[in-house]
Amino acid sequence: RVMTETPPVLPPELRSAVLDDLRPVKPLPSPQRRALMAAPIVVGVLLMPLAYHRMRDTSELGVMLSWVPVALQVFLAFGLLVIALREGIPGWRVSTRQIFGFVLAAYSLQIVVNLLIFMQMPMDGGGAGAFAMWMSCFGVETLIGLPILVLIAWMVSRALPSRPLLAGFLAGTGAGFAAEASWRMFCAYSDPGHVLLGHTGGILILGLTGFLLGYVWSIYQDRSATA
Repeated sequence: RVMTETPPVLPPELRSAVLDDLRPVKPLPSPQRRALMAAPIVVGVLLMPLAYHRMRDTSELGVMLSWVPVALQVFLAFGLLVIALREGIPGWRVSTRQIFGFVLAAYSLQIVVNLLIFMQMPMDGGGAGAFAMWMSCFGVETLIGLPILVLIAWMVSRALPSRPLLAGFLAGTGAGFAAEASWRMFCAYSDPGHVLLGHTGGILILGLTGFLLGYVWSIYQDRSATA
């Protein structure tokens, strides 16, 4: 015969206090919907260079080496941002293999397109002022990507990311690819060294920044849980 214990009865005052404290929780929109909500801000940030720069001449490149690769890269960037948002919802995570494939595809597109642009329209990276031009593109691209990174990281933190370092990395990398796609239409230099340091380098730095943000957030959450 199995003996069962009678569960303790809550005092009426405690039960009343618990019931009074209950509030309905607003369901979190899907990652795709949250990305669409952020899209106007992201697009506005990507168009910021129009306020103080003139777009490069793309007549020699044609649509297939200018606007089409930019559209594809922005699409991949938004895909990475959606995956970052999925990391915030348990049960919605994407497998590591799929994430690796997505990141590899984005980097491959960015590198191959810039090499094709150099072959079609070679432009030296500044000569004696190469370092200054590299720093300029690196800085501008980072400034374009940072608001996107901060926005997506904030949206992820509002949920419950179980892999915050990966979520931050994806947010930063997605922001970096979007920023590079935007800035490529303004920077006329196609020298591989300039592109690698000033453009691809910006993507890497934004990805690292997102990773560090995720690390800081995880430390904060651990301390809050043990407080």
